[in-house]
Amino acid sequence: MLGLAAATARVQWNSSRWQWRAAFSTMPYNVIHKPVLLEQVLEQLAPKAGGTYCDLTFGDGGYTKAILDRYDCKVVAVDQDPIAYEKALQMASMETYRGRLFPWLGRFGQIHSLVKKHKPDWSVPCFDGIVMDIGVSSGQLETASRGFSYKLDGPLDMRMFSRGRDAGPNPEHQTAEAELLERSISAYEVVNYFSRDQIADIIYQYGGDRVSRKIASAIVDARQHAPINSTAELAAIVNKACPQPRWQRGDDDMVRNSAARTFQAIRIFVNDELGELRSALRATEYLLKPQGRLAVVTFHSLEDKIVKTFMQHGAGRRSVQDAAVNQFHIKRAVHRQQLKSGRRRGQVDEMLHQQQQPVIGEPSFTLCTKHVIQPSLEEREENSRSRSAKLRAVERTAAPPLEPFGALSTDKIEPRRAF
Repeated sequence: MLGLAAATARVQWNSSRWQWRAAFSTMPYNVIHKPVLLEQVLEQLAPKAGGTYCDLTFGDGGYTKAILDRYDCKVVAVDQDPIAYEKALQMASMETYRGRLFPWLGRFGQIHSLVKKHKPDWSVPCFDGIVMDIGVSSGQLETASRGFSYKLDGPLDMRMFSRGRDAGPNPEHQTAEAELLERSISAYEVVNYFSRDQIADIIYQYGGDRVSRKIASAIVDARQHAPINSTAELAAIVNKACPQPRWQRGDDDMVRNSAARTFQAIRIFVNDELGELRSALRATEYLLKPQGRLAVVTFHSLEDKIVKTFMQHGAGRRSVQDAAVNQFHIKRAVHRQQLKSGRRRGQVDEMLHQQQQPVIGEPSFTLCTKHVIQPSLEEREENSRSRSAKLRAVERTAAPPLEPFGALSTDKIEPRRAF
């Protein structure tokens, strides 16, 4: 029976794969990025005819196209990448999607401000569903001039809202692109001007590399002789400093490079990806209508932890106060008090309960699934970049926002924070 189920799943996957390829063959632009967990995202998002949905990370338009093709609804497509925005404009000009697709150029963390800017007549909440695919797209990785990949030689940039360090904005969208670039720094500035400790902290915090200080020292030493201008130069410096054995992860056969974590860390910092994710999640409590759904696809543990925390708090599984409290520190402090005072176990448990002071309001979300959704073996074999993807989904209730990440920020875009 298990073999029959596996064979059936493979047939269904092959069928959906060919349907996807046939659908995107009609697009007016070259489609590079393949949407991950597409069928599962649509199942959790559950679009309905007449609804208004928001794709906060348009990319190549995978989720947006599937929603518009299968349901008679409208989609707001947001992306900070000017190249992805132009693709959205081309798609919106097609007869099939005219009047149903609305492209907006901007950071997905500023979605609340973008709604007020582009649709001031809309009342909030305004969306029946929101989908996010967090991380870098295949198109960005495979374009050397964008400076994202350690495998391709190009100028150091890594800004998702830039066309490349040596390219200027499109004259047709110059004002909007200039606003995104105004308070930004590229990977070039991080690598060539940040201190040794700052670089080490970035690599450790966002890349999780235990030899971050060794890598940072190698970068600082190398730039004393000449500026580090390209991705190939940076990758060579990291590999020389840490000639770790090439390693594998999980059940895939993808061979990795020791520079991967360094590039990931710098990219996350340059684009403030985790901060943008928190801001976007915070806005969903205000923008989603009751029974509207939020579906989020993440690709590494830092993103998934933020999404899981937000959804658990919103669903009332944990108190809102726990969001800013380290439970380990509380338990350690109580244990020390126990040792000093010689109190019994029951008294210590009571102290711990009093210190935590759980306050759970009426849930603003309900969890759509009991467990996280991950790609099938067939999808991982077809698309190796989907191997670490995780999908989580929640449904908005009619309760007021619980604001586990704090109140909604002002409309102003905050200046780029110093590390």
